[in-house]
Amino acid sequence: MQIETTQKNGVIVVRMKARELAYSVCEEFQHAMEELLASGHSTLLIDFSTIEFMDSSGIGTLISLRNKAHEKGGEVALARIAASVQKVLRITQLDKIFPVYDELEHGVRELAAR
Repeated sequence: MQIETTQKNGVIVVRMKARELAYSVCEEFQHAMEELLASGHSTLLIDFSTIEFMDSSGIGTLISLRNKAHEKGGEVALARIAASVQKVLRITQLDKIFPVYDELEHGVRELAAR
């Protein structure tokens, strides 16, 4: 999995170059996100625009990252989520614990203001 990161107003925007957040890529993704958190970046906005599928490993990875970010006083938020992944978030009620944004710019503004 390729991951691109940019920083905007203190928020790290993470772009994944993959179609799924599933078992096959979760370890690599989690390691990359934990490195960001360890380097002092505690607020992450993950761009889901390329993700069409997420399994239980992806769900577990997101929850783990959220908990680690919260320990550092930060946040993990999600943006530009496909309908199929939105359905997973609704069913698991993760849409109630993660801030979700339709657009990256809106997410950056909201998170930077916190």
